[in-house]
Amino acid sequence: MSPRESVLVIGGGIAGIQAALDIADRGFKVYLLDTAPSIGGVMASLDKTFPTNDCSICIEAPKMVEVLRHPNIELLTYCEVKEVEGSVGNFRVKLLKKARYVDEDKCNGCGKCAEVCPVKVPNEFDLGIGDRKAIYLPFPQAVPMIYTLDPLCRKGKYRDRGACIGTCVVDCSQCRKCPIAKCVQACHEEGRDAVMLWQRPKKIEIDVGSIIVATGFEVLEPTMMTKYGYGVYKNVILALQYERLLCASGPTAGRILRPSDNKNPKRVAWIQCVGSMDRRTGIKYCSRICCAYATKEAIITKEHSPDVETYIFYTHLKTYGKGFWEYFERAKELGVKYIRSRPAEIKEDPKMGDLVIIYEDLDTNEIKEMKVDMVMLSSAIVPSKGNKELAGILGIELDEYGFFKEKDPYSSSLETNVEGIYLCGCCLGPRDIPESISEASAAAAKAVSSIVRAKGESYGS
Repeated sequence: MSPRESVLVIGGGIAGIQAALDIADRGFKVYLLDTAPSIGGVMASLDKTFPTNDCSICIEAPKMVEVLRHPNIELLTYCEVKEVEGSVGNFRVKLLKKARYVDEDKCNGCGKCAEVCPVKVPNEFDLGIGDRKAIYLPFPQAVPMIYTLDPLCRKGKYRDRGACIGTCVVDCSQCRKCPIAKCVQACHEEGRDAVMLWQRPKKIEIDVGSIIVATGFEVLEPTMMTKYGYGVYKNVILALQYERLLCASGPTAGRILRPSDNKNPKRVAWIQCVGSMDRRTGIKYCSRICCAYATKEAIITKEHSPDVETYIFYTHLKTYGKGFWEYFERAKELGVKYIRSRPAEIKEDPKMGDLVIIYEDLDTNEIKEMKVDMVMLSSAIVPSKGNKELAGILGIELDEYGFFKEKDPYSSSLETNVEGIYLCGCCLGPRDIPESISEASAAAAKAVSSIVRAKGESYGS
């Protein structure tokens, strides 16, 4: 297959996955790249999806497996884009595949290495509320199901945590068997010898006809908003962290437990618009999905424990999607209470860990207080940290907030200022899952069309 019949999709979340599958099903070669060890993105970390409350991973995992098995898709995980040259129909892309310190061809995902690993570190997939081993799978349904050794462990940074690596005086590039690394020993005993402490990053070059950017989003860590106590009070967490507590594959196996004492909370609250439309953060936009996902988490909380009191503190309630208003009405029927307010401050009882929300009730203009066990912050959706660097490499533009910029949102939707490079999903701004998927299919059609035009053929011929 010629380079002109290939597409690079940057980002392995649900948008990137859908774009890759659509293109591959048309008979074109697809390189699906992600900087993480597994594809899946944020959707893989969710418990349910709104407004249907369907199991998130149950929807996404079959697509992830289909990507792995598709003959027209080559998966490039733990990989970064370093340089792009050329134009539509003939892009030369230079990549750097980071070292996993695990042989991808030998690892069968048995997990024996993680069982014996003595080091525990905060789990990024759980947004830091759970732990993982230094050699790990990001989550149980990871694709590819290949373990990755934390580079800090390889460099001896975890020696103070009981790590077994980094004390050897011999350079690993000169030694093929480490006598002190338990993960190496466990893998050897299984007959795999997949753990490779001497592995180095690998440079790769590919030629493609078009490129799709689907790098997703991140959530703002509101450390600057000290009035809410995030990072200070253990029982103030991000809404996405609470999502991991609700999830059966999360650190508490789906049990709702307070981080401070692992007790079941009786009264929980969500604070909306944290960082959004705020002069202190410079974020002037609404993150769109926060009202819906806070409502979803409140509904699931009620389903877990009907006696738990749930409160959502909001200023403006956004119901922009199909069936969303009915979703909010369903939440009210289940007992979820919405309080139109401006939360001013959260204080903590240092002995009990309980929290007091001080707020202005916008319906009565009174200053009130409410005591709760946990508070979840619906923090702003922000661009991925690597957007600026990637935009420079690709030669495409960013908007004032750091999201990728469309050439024209009306006449050239999902196109960039560089012909042959397209956008989809939350790299453009806050989106829900259905919108990201529909944009992915549209971007896939545009990427294929540009290849066909570059070949001088009419589409479908």
